[in-house]
Amino acid sequence: MKSLLPRFSRPAVVLATALVLGACASAPSRNATLDEARIAYDRAATDAAVVRSAPVELRRAQQALQQAESALRDGKEVADVDYFATLARQRTEVAFQAGKVAQAEMAAADAAKQRDRILIDSRTSEADTQRALAEKARLQAEAERKLAEDRLAAVQSSQAQTQAERARSKTLEMQLADLKAKQTDRGMVLTLGDVLFDTGRAELKSGATRSIEQLAAFLKENSDRAVAVEGYTDSVGSDDLNQVLSERRALAVKNALVDRGITANRITSRGLGKASPVVGNDTAAGRQQNRRVEIVIANKAG
Repeated sequence: MKSLLPRFSRPAVVLATALVLGACASAPSRNATLDEARIAYDRAATDAAVVRSAPVELRRAQQALQQAESALRDGKEVADVDYFATLARQRTEVAFQAGKVAQAEMAAADAAKQRDRILIDSRTSEADTQRALAEKARLQAEAERKLAEDRLAAVQSSQAQTQAERARSKTLEMQLADLKAKQTDRGMVLTLGDVLFDTGRAELKSGATRSIEQLAAFLKENSDRAVAVEGYTDSVGSDDLNQVLSERRALAVKNALVDRGITANRITSRGLGKASPVVGNDTAAGRQQNRRVEIVIANKAG
């Protein structure tokens, strides 16, 4: 008995099989809506607030996501995959919103507790606050009083120091006056006579000590004053001899001041030989006056 089913040739069967397999192979492996649903679900599943506050909605979203993935694997219509993926996305969003509501409620409860605690603390600490403010005011007043006392003491100390300095300066100026120093345009000029040196020598004699020490004391108290030491001789002897002698005598005075603590760079020394005599050299008394060392103390700056 012959079969009633239609006969197909072998090539036709092979072609039909290939078409079926090709259709299965062409089923899409990705779906944009499903991808978005996966991302949204993964974000919700890792949010502690969502997991704690909306476990049911999160589980329902997971079920819808699994259905969408199954539909995609089975090659069902795109509309079916989109439906379950959209459902998963919606349920995920509901879970998210539930988490936000829960967080807001917790925040409100915490705020209420904090408010109540603040009110209680405010009532119980009001007296402490007032005492603290009073203590702060007392300490501030004490600090201001101490500051005023310190300023007054500083002013009095400054005034006393100024008066002491003036008295000291006046004393030293009187000492220089004892040495017969004269005020000139160049400054105060102090003349050390020939009696401080032996004839023809440049070593200071012991009698020069008092004058040098008075001058050094004045310069220490007036550190802004510079000093010029100038040596002179009479007209006896050669110009070269007198020049060298005057230089050595001026340098001897400078060294004596340096030995007593005056900085060397404040002192200049030079010899002028027989130049600029104060009187004639025709008498012994006149020559003695011309053999001298003049110390020029610069006027006070300002």
